[in-house]
Amino acid sequence: MNKKTDTRTMLLTASPFQLMISLSLPAIVGMVVVGLYNLMDAVFVGQMVGTNAMGAVSVSYPFTMINSGISTLIGVGSASVLSRAVGKKDQGTIDKIMGNLIALNLILSIAVTVIGMVFTRSILRLTGAEGEILNIAERYLQIIFAGSLFVNFAQSANMVMRGEGILKKAMLITGTGAVLNIILDPILISLMTKNSMGVEGAAFATILSQFITASITLWYFLKKSKMIKINRIKLENSLLPEILSVGFSAMLMQVMNFVQQTVLYNVASQHGGDTWQIILGAALRVQSFAFIPLWGMSQGFQPAAGTNYGAKEYDRVKR
Repeated sequence: MNKKTDTRTMLLTASPFQLMISLSLPAIVGMVVVGLYNLMDAVFVGQMVGTNAMGAVSVSYPFTMINSGISTLIGVGSASVLSRAVGKKDQGTIDKIMGNLIALNLILSIAVTVIGMVFTRSILRLTGAEGEILNIAERYLQIIFAGSLFVNFAQSANMVMRGEGILKKAMLITGTGAVLNIILDPILISLMTKNSMGVEGAAFATILSQFITASITLWYFLKKSKMIKINRIKLENSLLPEILSVGFSAMLMQVMNFVQQTVLYNVASQHGGDTWQIILGAALRVQSFAFIPLWGMSQGFQPAAGTNYGAKEYDRVKR
């Protein structure tokens, strides 16, 4: 029995509790790892550059959720279509998913890169950032926007791997990028601090780590995946309505988080200045980890729900 059949059979026959444990734990660990990117940037620049640099990375964080929102829109929507197609044994739909995902990533990521880099300073002012924190944050965020394509592809394609049911491998690939980021952060910050560019070093460490993660993910779909192949890279009109309708609700959570944190930073700036923004940033980094188990459970369990729905096992979906 091949791996594709094994995964499909497990999703259709294992007990819901067993599936929840086996699917959710890798997803939770993977999301913790993703959350470490901005956290470790803030920690290292705070220790190695200064408190204003830590504040700059913190006020930039809400705007990195623009990429998170896009990757969630594409990834969750595509994973949902995939898992239902697996349940139906619809290979024609499966063969279109990665080409469509890459096309969507190219269009939306290029738009974010261009608009983001041009209007970086203007959007950062929405948080109330000013003075040195604004200047540092602008330099940091422009580099992050420049790497949008790598970030979005790595994260959205990783969600498709989860939809395939390959959660452990997806977790390992994501974990590799996070470990690289932790290793590269102090190295690049130290090297670039000599030129007063320590914060830029943290941004480059993040983008380089995501580039390597994206490359490994692309290699997996080109060479290793037995179920999903990259065929023609084009928008598939037959898939877009389903992807966007499912992915939009997941993206909305990221968008509302972005709006909430932008308002909070603005209020902190008005009433407490730079100091309150720095403290708020540290608190929000820790607070965000409290919700990861819930998000991980929902994302991890999605392949089971989608595959059973596609196989018309509606009673099992309810269970």
